[in-house]
Amino acid sequence: MEVSGIVVEWLLAAMCVAAAAVPANGQTVFPGADWQEVSPDSQGVDSAKLKAAVAWLDANFGPQGAQELVVIRNGRLIWKSAQSGAYHNIWSSTKNFTSTALGLMVADRKCTLDDLAVNHLPALAERDPAYSKIKLRHLASMSSGYRGELVNVTREQPWGEPLFYLNPVAPFFEPGTKVQYQDHQVFVLGAIVTQLAGESLKALFARRIANPIGMTQWDWGVSGKLKGIDLNNAAGTPTTPGIQTNALQLARFGLLYLNRGEWNGKQLLPASFVDQATANQVAGAGASAFLHGRYGFYWWTNDVRPDGTRPWPSAPPKAYTSHGNGSNFCFVVPEWNMVVVRTGTIPFGSATQRPNRQDLAWDGFFARVGEALGRVRSSP
Repeated sequence: MEVSGIVVEWLLAAMCVAAAAVPANGQTVFPGADWQEVSPDSQGVDSAKLKAAVAWLDANFGPQGAQELVVIRNGRLIWKSAQSGAYHNIWSSTKNFTSTALGLMVADRKCTLDDLAVNHLPALAERDPAYSKIKLRHLASMSSGYRGELVNVTREQPWGEPLFYLNPVAPFFEPGTKVQYQDHQVFVLGAIVTQLAGESLKALFARRIANPIGMTQWDWGVSGKLKGIDLNNAAGTPTTPGIQTNALQLARFGLLYLNRGEWNGKQLLPASFVDQATANQVAGAGASAFLHGRYGFYWWTNDVRPDGTRPWPSAPPKAYTSHGNGSNFCFVVPEWNMVVVRTGTIPFGSATQRPNRQDLAWDGFFARVGEALGRVRSSP
């Protein structure tokens, strides 16, 4: 039987895609005290092309480049930059630890994502009727419209004192109608989860997540007390430290999410929660336009935005990341069975340019990683 050249080309292309999607050295492994370091080639990644991708990121990502970069494929360490053990604050990437704590409360059936926040913080309803409609999922997706009190704002400290964020003032908008990047609502969620857990977010995360996944080098700053319990900095607001860790440690957190909450045979976080947390939650209009169509439970996603484009066209559609000031990222790429962590202490560009410029930098990197995996490059 004759097979046309077009069919042969299609079959070869399909085989290449399938080969890149399947672990090159068996099933995913989980690290012990240290990551298993192997060559990129052993995991189906062209070493020279991966090196070129890292070099491109280093040259195009601004200050600190790829100095603190880690790449995990199939649970194995295939790239580690010289400064990947640098320990520091990861700022707003802290938010993803807070939403993870919410997932633990959902797993324990102490709440649901559709619980009304007012049932946990009754004072919300006393300020404005709109606040009685806020669900926990709204707080976790920056779509609550909540606004707290700003106290002791100075030029050096424009964020005010975080504990006052828990005092509601007039809302920005009706819950669930828009998405707006604003830390106040994250502190409200942190306070609710702390109450539900009966312990600090740090204690909860350490016991249920960090210890089981071997995340040993980390800390979580405290913003104050809530009914005698430490209230950790839920949002990574620059008033006190949020999560402090390094790229190698943060990659363990990414690997947990890559495996939909499962770690070496044990389900630490519900897979259904991970699926929701890492997919866009609100279409949005107005407010924070840079989040439209691409924001889950504090995870930045690669979903289709209102203009029909994806933030990183060269990355697979299901890719997502945490995002913190200082250019701190923990990318999870399910289709490639990969985690990419880039941490740093210096912001990338100005506040007005940062989201778009960083998207372009990452897209160029992913285009080159795609080449290393044997895929056709889809964007310059």
